[in-house]
Amino acid sequence: MSNEKQESLKAVVRKRDRQTRRKQANILLHICKAISEAGAPAHRLESYMQVISEKFELEASFFAMPTAVLASIGEDEYSQRSYMIKTNPNDINLNTMHTINSVINQLENDDIDLDVALKSIKEITTKPADYPNWLFALCFGLVGCGFTTLFSGSWYDVAVAGLLGLTTGIITIYSAPYKYLSQLLAPLAAMMVGLLAVTISHYLQTIDHFLVSLAGLIILVPGLGITVAMRELSTGHLVSGSSRMAGAVTTLFLLSFGLALGYMIAQTIFGATEVNKLPGVPEWFTYLALVFTALCFGVLFKARIADTFWIFLSIGLAYSGSSLIGLWIEQPFKSLVAVMLISVAGNVYSRISSNPASVMHIPGIILLVPGSIGFNSLSAMYTNDTMNGVQAAFNAVLIAVAISVGLLVGNLLVPPKKDL
Repeated sequence: MSNEKQESLKAVVRKRDRQTRRKQANILLHICKAISEAGAPAHRLESYMQVISEKFELEASFFAMPTAVLASIGEDEYSQRSYMIKTNPNDINLNTMHTINSVINQLENDDIDLDVALKSIKEITTKPADYPNWLFALCFGLVGCGFTTLFSGSWYDVAVAGLLGLTTGIITIYSAPYKYLSQLLAPLAAMMVGLLAVTISHYLQTIDHFLVSLAGLIILVPGLGITVAMRELSTGHLVSGSSRMAGAVTTLFLLSFGLALGYMIAQTIFGATEVNKLPGVPEWFTYLALVFTALCFGVLFKARIADTFWIFLSIGLAYSGSSLIGLWIEQPFKSLVAVMLISVAGNVYSRISSNPASVMHIPGIILLVPGSIGFNSLSAMYTNDTMNGVQAAFNAVLIAVAISVGLLVGNLLVPPKKDL
């Protein structure tokens, strides 16, 4: 072969290599954006992307924050290109995490090529929701009902909490397309829930309007955000953890302010309204409530129907583990042990099925997060009950720390197959 032909062949190979590298970098950037907007915390996103980069034999670094991801990608550290990906913080989307994980598994096994993988990932980000809006709104209400049973609410409390949760769901869904209205979601929903709760309590005189207000807003209370922020801080992701904690605390303030405003408006109209404590629902209904709460979390977290059993198992472990351990030890240590069980179970599931451990981790943790305690802390401070407010805030932080440590210990006992 002549020298000209050899040089021409080498040029073609280099061109193909460059095209391949561009496609690989493109895939990495699309995956970053997709799993960040699916709710993956910084430590999981960075670790997962590092594993994929190594599979592609690329030298890459990632720096994740709640609203952006910085990436440097190249064949070596001296030929890297830097990218900044703007992301929109969205709710947890387990289906997106599962689908991306499946695409990467197929790519690793050479079942699909780079072009098909990139097309599949782009389709994931533009795919419409699997569940209709009315079902999301209904799930807000049913979760409110289920939450009320955990705090020994009466039948009247359960019914009113369901109505208030449905109201929150409708406001959440139909404010989303409007930029400025969606920015007022937390205080607006809280104000409407507070106003309705006191109004209903005035006429019926059979409900605890403080309990049903919290239950109606429980999906908006950022308990999971506080816990994820504490986890990020404990794993050294200080920027992302601090940002997420600031966002969660701000949401708590907005909810508390809106609820206080709703109470004030209602009390101006109706005068002082007494809290009515009636006997709680029977124990059998608590277990039934856990069942439909698990189904609702599957919808709200946009999980696949095939994952319903694992969500049931995770929530069952969280509730039964916390209840049994609570016979011997108190908070925050019972949350620590319960989360260790969930973490180990999720990692075992991930290792066996090659699916993301988040499918089991997130639904189980959501029952244990300290959002309601943090919310009650700010509510107490608004009513000048400073000592109880400070104590509740301290308890919320302790529980968040316990959950974070429980997840870390679970990873130590059974390391996850992948970090997603």
